[in-house]
Amino acid sequence: MLGAFLVLVLVLGFPRVYGTELPMALILVPFYFAGFCRFVFARGWFAVIFCILFSLWFVGGLLAFMNGEGESRDLFFHIVVSVKMLLNFLFGYVIYRVISARPAALIAWLIFQSIVIVLTMFSSEFYSFMLGFISPRSADVFQHIYGLRALGLGLFHVDGALTIVLALFFSILISQSKFMNGVLLILLLPLSMAVARSAMVAYAIMSIFRKGLLFKLFLLIALLVMIVLSFYVEDGPLFEATEVFRNLFQYGELRSHSVEVLSEMYTLPQTMGEWFFGSGQYFSGSEDSLEFYKGTDVGYLRLLYFSGVGSVLTYVLLNTYFLWALVFTRGGPGFSKFRYFAFALIVIFLIINFKGLQGMPIFAFALYICAVEQGRKNNAPSSRGPSNLSTSGQGKRN
Repeated sequence: MLGAFLVLVLVLGFPRVYGTELPMALILVPFYFAGFCRFVFARGWFAVIFCILFSLWFVGGLLAFMNGEGESRDLFFHIVVSVKMLLNFLFGYVIYRVISARPAALIAWLIFQSIVIVLTMFSSEFYSFMLGFISPRSADVFQHIYGLRALGLGLFHVDGALTIVLALFFSILISQSKFMNGVLLILLLPLSMAVARSAMVAYAIMSIFRKGLLFKLFLLIALLVMIVLSFYVEDGPLFEATEVFRNLFQYGELRSHSVEVLSEMYTLPQTMGEWFFGSGQYFSGSEDSLEFYKGTDVGYLRLLYFSGVGSVLTYVLLNTYFLWALVFTRGGPGFSKFRYFAFALIVIFLIINFKGLQGMPIFAFALYICAVEQGRKNNAPSSRGPSNLSTSGQGKRN
């Protein structure tokens, strides 16, 4: 149990070696890489499609950079986005291996991160300390916004909020601890929104596809807690987290300041060259400033301006193709919960990228492996779906 918990601490959120860009999780690669490769290449169609799409994405970005007016930081960011996609696949496999053996470790991780988030809300010294576990570039920005956002260990901004929300719903999917998951459902709505208000999007979409009277009851209590907090909290990250509820119930307006600011960032390319080939730029301004090219932080537009519309479509397919396989697979008994979860992840991914550039959450590949294993156990009829994606190695545990 302790070993499984420590693996999740190293993997989820990709906390950095203190003060560096290096993820601590890299230390786990030698222990899981061989099993990951066996799993992937035993499912030929998955590996072939991934290699084709990733090559198109990566090489397309390189060509856009070489033909555009970008600088080294633009190329570096393209590499970072590409590597993060690879790591999400690899460590999605790690998460599955760990949680399938010790489901309670995920609940322990959620409790641990809840404690860290609360401490960063009330202690500026602890908040500053936790900045050392995120990217130094991001830490330079977040050091100035104490009191507006909270942090977990490696968890910050939209990606961090999505990670903790999807960890919760993945725990609900696989764990039998309904009461504990229900308590966390109440607790983590305000805490995840204190990390980033985009957590509400994931909460709402995942809840739509989740059945059960007890679940709905806990969700209702969570919403009531947010409403009460919106009336009584007057400052700090929870004040920011409850902005939407406060505007709705006190002023009758469903809006937030961040959405209003984002609406001003929707600027489209002016030339056909930028539409099709991009300009090789993610950033503008001096090296010391963090200015987005064309002043937009919209995920799809950042990709469009860097390497054109083809890369946007490739990026979407690369992050979702294996989940679409789950959505359209017949499966067997109990498979519908994987189908709904997969579809919810796709919807969240597509929506969140209207706000900022986000890859598919790390739990997507863990879900895919769960579905494969469920299909194997069910001995589902032959289909094109994940229940028999491999013609060999199905009887082995990867």
